Amino acid sequence: MEEQLKVLAAMQKLDDKIGQYRVLQEVLPKQLNEIIEKVEQATIDLLAGESEKAEINKTQRSLEGEIKTHQEQIKKYGAQLSAIKTNKEYKALNSEIAYLKDKISEIESQLLALMDNETEIKSRIVECKKALVEAEANKRAKEGDLKAQIATLEEKIESTRAERNKLAVTLPVALIKRYGNMIKNKENQAVAYSRDGSCGGCGFVFRQQMRIELQLRKKIVYCENCGRILLNPIQEDTPKQD
Repeated sequence: MEEQLKVLAAMQKLDDKIGQYRVLQEVLPKQLNEIIEKVEQATIDLLAGESEKAEINKTQRSLEGEIKTHQEQIKKYGAQLSAIKTNKEYKALNSEIAYLKDKISEIESQLLALMDNETEIKSRIVECKKALVEAEANKRAKEGDLKAQIATLEEKIESTRAERNKLAVTLPVALIKRYGNMIKNKENQAVAYSRDGSCGGCGFVFRQQMRIELQLRKKIVYCENCGRILLNPIQEDTPKQD
């Protein structure tokens, strides 16, 4: 019986390892996707910043064109002033010149605001480029290793399962079935260790008789609450195999 208990403990360790591999099968692809998504997002952010800057520059050129047009018109009107003979026409032309100068002043204010925006966007573009470089470096450093780990996980699971099954065939069929049902229905934990007189799986406190039986190791003891196979901590020597 002592040997069967050691086999059960060894099997549970292998199933714990399988459980860890299963967790990695969920975690590692997520980590890989996060790395790739960071590169994609950094690229999108950089393109958005550069596009915004290009739009501002386009608006600036358009406004500068308007200023040039107004200045040329003012110059034209100024040349006409000397040829005007009536006071009414003189005032009207001066009024038009004043209007154009006010428009130029408004446009220059818009250009100043655009320059401030452009400065802020340039700073953002620098940060976006830095983020992209870091994201790409992180991708180069980790992508290959993560893909390699993901590719070998199923192989590791099968290898560990085969090792566990080699141990399982040394046990009675009924016990193997009980163990398998516990693995399936009790969150991959068929074997639970005693912790200060209680089940390490569910926390159920043992009767005194169960504590004695666990110490004697003459029979398989099951938790009266969760049904798991109960063990006292035992030495980690390797169980015998046929």
